[in-house]
Amino acid sequence: MKIRVEISNLATNNLSGVANYTKLLTEALDDSINTDVRATYFNFLNRQPTPKISLKQPLEKNSLVPLRVYAKLQSYGFAPPFDIFLPNVDLTIFPNFATWPTCRSKLRATVIHDLTYLYFPELVEEKNLAHLRRVVPRSIKKVDFIITVSEAVKAELVKEFTIPPEKFVVTTIPPDATYYQKNTNEIHEKYSIPTNKFIYFIGNLEPRKDLPTLIEAYCKLPTATKKEFSLVIAGGNGWKTEKSRQSLIEAQEAGENVVHVGFVDSKDTAAFYQRASLFVMPSIYEGFGMPILEAMASGCPVIASDIPVLRETAGNAALFAKAGNSDSFSQNIQKLLSNKSLQQDLIKKGKKQLNNFSWNKNIESIIDQIKNLSNSH
Repeated sequence: MKIRVEISNLATNNLSGVANYTKLLTEALDDSINTDVRATYFNFLNRQPTPKISLKQPLEKNSLVPLRVYAKLQSYGFAPPFDIFLPNVDLTIFPNFATWPTCRSKLRATVIHDLTYLYFPELVEEKNLAHLRRVVPRSIKKVDFIITVSEAVKAELVKEFTIPPEKFVVTTIPPDATYYQKNTNEIHEKYSIPTNKFIYFIGNLEPRKDLPTLIEAYCKLPTATKKEFSLVIAGGNGWKTEKSRQSLIEAQEAGENVVHVGFVDSKDTAAFYQRASLFVMPSIYEGFGMPILEAMASGCPVIASDIPVLRETAGNAALFAKAGNSDSFSQNIQKLLSNKSLQQDLIKKGKKQLNNFSWNKNIESIIDQIKNLSNSH
């Protein structure tokens, strides 16, 4: 089974959540004995970093046109097939919402990670919002099947676009093996963390992550708790960061132990989860809850927003707070920090919850879908 994956979102030094998914999916496909994987990316005049990915086949590089030019043409429906000079494959996977024209692929699949643009358009960068409004409906019509990262997103797509359920493959995302391995890297001095113990959050500064609610919840904790536990926020700038930044600045000016450490070195990511006393995910909307599973694999108890997709991800292995409600988050944080047996119970349940996620199952589902479609054509 020959499969091509378009991996241009890996040609950067700081990987987004979509890029991490792309890397994990491509490497898992490459590990399968049933697949021959090609990975292709745009790198006009060698201006982009080479994607950091381990595959059997050399990377296919498109140097003829800049990605932003091709993406703009594609967004408006004028792009030529991107694979004209590439070998034939059975399936091409586009892991970032858009489906590009092909002429060397029997089948095409696109990954739709979430429908933020549809449900919370005010939370999406205006430039990206216009792009998604153009390409997602068009992608859904053009592909042979759709890949989602959760049953929740699949249900949303079925409802909004009246797509038959059999047109989907759900690939929930297991955490990388590095989170299971003990990481002894020193992070407190390197990232200027003010206390030995800390509450942790990781994600870009963007509205749907709802950092203002988390910061407000932290500020409502008892003074003694805040002296013992700082709030550590990791991740880079996303878009519409004004409210998040304002909340951060106000908390710091008030003398709170709230720190924004920015991008975390990939070598240190597991260390943050493993040193944290708990991980909090206050999002008002997500396509999946990957950081929850990373925390569980690292042995870190979790508090998450009570929204369907995070319920799906965490199962019974987390405490849930009302989305957007700082009192609810603050009460759950205090409850968990003050109860060692509850912490251990959630960690134990988290290890069990992780058994529900497997790249082997994901790849089998994709291969089965290719076979079913090939037989029906």
